[in-house]
Amino acid sequence: MSHPPSPAESTALSILGTKWKPRLIVALAINDRLGFGDLKRELAGISGKVLSENLEELRDHNIVSRDVVQEQPRRVEYELTSAGRELYGVLESLADWDATYATERGRPTVLLAEDDPRLRELYALWLQTDYDVVTAADGKEALRLLDETIDVAVLARDLPTLDGPAIAAALETTSQRTPVAIVTSGNIFPDDVSIPADVLVRDPLSKTTLREIVGRLTRLRSESSIGRDVRARRNRLTFVERHLGPTVSATDAYQQVADELAALEQERAAAAESREPWRRLRSTADSNSDSDSDSASAATSRAQRPERERDHKRTHATGNSAEDTSTHNDSDGDENK
Repeated sequence: MSHPPSPAESTALSILGTKWKPRLIVALAINDRLGFGDLKRELAGISGKVLSENLEELRDHNIVSRDVVQEQPRRVEYELTSAGRELYGVLESLADWDATYATERGRPTVLLAEDDPRLRELYALWLQTDYDVVTAADGKEALRLLDETIDVAVLARDLPTLDGPAIAAALETTSQRTPVAIVTSGNIFPDDVSIPADVLVRDPLSKTTLREIVGRLTRLRSESSIGRDVRARRNRLTFVERHLGPTVSATDAYQQVADELAALEQERAAAAESREPWRRLRSTADSNSDSDSDSASAATSRAQRPERERDHKRTHATGNSAEDTSTHNDSDGDENK
């Protein structure tokens, strides 16, 4: 009876224990699909031969798929399979472990600003098993504590001396971009879509929700600036619409942020297209190919029309016997084939 390999002998460990394969998996997970040259640029220092060998080994393990997207000039793309995406999840877990236990700074530090002492103590208790927690009872104290040692901040909206949105706005004016969640216990307004926070959430928080939010904020530190801005606006629009209903989308505040989001997404798409101009060429080629195919089909149909008319006339001229009718039907069937 065979037994599964131990974790120390797993195939996944042999793959992730190499120099380039984890980097290849991360590059494809972040960029979705990349060509050979794009991957070579992403992995500075790798030779073409080593890159080709690593890609082939990942394909052998069904972690990466290869797709020929253009013949002349030849262009191939690589992307992660479902197994590859699951393996990327393992890499994310390893990164979380590093952030908690293996970095020089140790565990991520969370600033928790809450004026209710009972909630402040409870929230800190929920987080302190995995994070270093710094607490503040008012807004000015929270802003004073927000330096480069703070990894993420969870701020109550209605803090004394300085509210949460004002603290988030003050952070925007500096080069420090600490990921911020604003926790609100009062009414929700359409203008809340403009609060400069990565996440808006409604109080009271459950343990699961608080830990999920802090984990999400921690991962934002490695995201690009434009990607983070896109995600923040999506979160705020979704939050306000969920609490106020679809009619809020007609308000000026909602429309302004929606327009900002559309502009950011367009900017990100343009940046991606400028990095891979061959996509535009491929799209044009495909469009021309479809057009040529449609034209050829139409021309073929026009050429066949007189022939079908002549066959129809000959059939009627031979009479209406059962044998003729059968022959005529067989002829139509051949033409359809």
